Amino acid sequence: MTQLTSLRFFAAVCVLAFHSADVSGAPYLVANFVKNGYLGVSFFFLLSGFILTHSYFDKMSDWGDVRRFAIARFARIYPVYLLALVVALPLLTLPFDYPLASLATLGLIQAWGAPTSELGFFWNPPGWTLSIEFFFYLMFPLLLALLSRLTNAALWVSLAVTVLIFAVMCLPGLGPTGYLAFGWMELVPLPLLRLPEFMTGIICALLFRAGALDRFRSDLAAILAMAFTVATLIATSTETTGCFAAIGFVALIATCAVNDGIVQRALSNRPLLLLGKASYALYLLQIPVRGWTLVIFTGEWNWVGRLLYLPLLIIVSVVVFILIEEPARKLLRGSIPKRASPSVA
Repeated sequence: MTQLTSLRFFAAVCVLAFHSADVSGAPYLVANFVKNGYLGVSFFFLLSGFILTHSYFDKMSDWGDVRRFAIARFARIYPVYLLALVVALPLLTLPFDYPLASLATLGLIQAWGAPTSELGFFWNPPGWTLSIEFFFYLMFPLLLALLSRLTNAALWVSLAVTVLIFAVMCLPGLGPTGYLAFGWMELVPLPLLRLPEFMTGIICALLFRAGALDRFRSDLAAILAMAFTVATLIATSTETTGCFAAIGFVALIATCAVNDGIVQRALSNRPLLLLGKASYALYLLQIPVRGWTLVIFTGEWNWVGRLLYLPLLIIVSVVVFILIEEPARKLLRGSIPKRASPSVA
């Protein structure tokens, strides 16, 4: 799945561009692409369901497996999540003024309210997606147990239904205070509204394991999926763009996952893989690093901060991945009890 790891970097860059790029005076298509960068979050949710299913399909048979899964997920997301909060802390006074919101953010439940709430953006705004992801982790053992019982035919029907749901509801564009396609959606907790994307990723992975996606193994299929996705992101910039992006993201993950040709080799080169692995740190540190560049490079030096922001962020993210994220994950995962080997009669 190395090719999917690399795709994480491109999704993170799309979100980064949306948050920080100035498109004033930019060509229409470029401006559209940047304005649609927030849709990269939807790609992350889909990919999360796919990767978790591929990694844990036969490793969730009892409570011991669930415990190992929980520790592994904590080791995966929390160290860098906490680091980003610490880095952002000197730039803010809010955490001290709102202790309950601070506790919710530390507990990864800040985005569990209504989609009209701004609490998800508290402290470190990108953290709202990790709050949603935490909810997905809690639901994953149950969803995997239920969906893995379906036949291939039922999985294809389920895939069509889930894609239709989050396309019609424009879920890829929904975040705290985001666009609501229907009024009743404001009464539903945000994690539940984003759940169809995660479920779609699970279903795609189950079809992948069953060999049902092998028909899309060709380079042409992957290239067409990429072209459709990019065309969608540059063609329009409206609340409904996510309807088509949803289809593109599903096709992109499905075709790249099974590809074993030129596309797979291009996405598996070592520098791109490293950037893909560091994309989590890049995503979470984007706001704190930008805040520090504004503090350090002020006045007439402001242009230097703007110039250095992106390369500095990438370098910091790679360093954090190598020196903090990976060591912390290995340390925490080292506490996971090993699965018992099957007894030999």
